[in-house]
Amino acid sequence: MAGKDFGGVMKFRDSAGRNVSLRGNFSVYPHKNTIEGVVNQDGSPDRVATPVAPRAEITFADKGIDLAGMMGDARRDVTIVEEFTGIVHLFTRAFYTGDPASNRMSGEVTGLGIMAEAYQRMS
Repeated sequence: MAGKDFGGVMKFRDSAGRNVSLRGNFSVYPHKNTIEGVVNQDGSPDRVATPVAPRAEITFADKGIDLAGMMGDARRDVTIVEEFTGIVHLFTRAFYTGDPASNRMSGEVTGLGIMAEAYQRMS
């Protein structure tokens, strides 16, 4: 189904057994470089590659997860499964990043990401 299909149920699980109920916002940054365009004094363009690690930003339902504990947790393998598309995202030796905030009106946690040593997408 992958290719032109998106959305549906997405399941997040880390190797500590932590299951997170995603809230429909999941962005993957699978690349190992960011590319910036620069212009030289003679007007010619160049590009500069800066190394980055594979990462993802997630938004999820606050169902009592210890956010402070999550941030200081050991590196874990993280799996995110897109049930509708059949795509599986594997983040190896990932750790949690960001500044998580729990919106007490909507029950949504934002500002949290993961960064990993390796990323693999399987379809």
